[in-house]
Amino acid sequence: MKRCTAPLLVSFIFCIGVSADAYAADVTVDMNKITADGIGDKLGTTVISEKSGGGLEFKVDMIGISPGEHGFHLHTNGGCAPQTKDGKSQAGLAAGSHYDPASTKSHKGPMGHGHKGDLPFLTATDKGINVVASAPHLSMTDVRGRALVVHAGGDNYTDHPENGGGMGRIACGVVPKG
Repeated sequence: MKRCTAPLLVSFIFCIGVSADAYAADVTVDMNKITADGIGDKLGTTVISEKSGGGLEFKVDMIGISPGEHGFHLHTNGGCAPQTKDGKSQAGLAAGSHYDPASTKSHKGPMGHGHKGDLPFLTATDKGINVVASAPHLSMTDVRGRALVVHAGGDNYTDHPENGGGMGRIACGVVPKG
């Protein structure tokens, strides 16, 4: 049996094999309105926390979102600016596609084993959104430097209709790199 001779805290982290991310502090992401013209006013925040049993929780607190269901995803890139697609400026395309590091090209929802970026849909009331969403397959390492995106409509976790019914992107925030 290998003996570890590092100081107590260091030996706990490195000799036992606990990752540094296991003790990461909560991360607050400012969520802004996005349009084809650019990034607008702040609508609220999303606080990302690690769950004790693994995975992440997203505490979403936003106003100015229309009542109803809205798709919510982690996207590959850390940008929220508009970009041109098919000759037309579209909101938030700098965020890229849904985070899918295993290239599954499959929507299975937040509990399935498809895109890791599929998060639970959000439901807004006339007072906005104030919910906690769980993502059991994500870690802080996964989310750092990527964009969180809220869509105009609900999400059926398929590609049909386009965006799984989520329609256009209406809010976005970039998770700090660390």
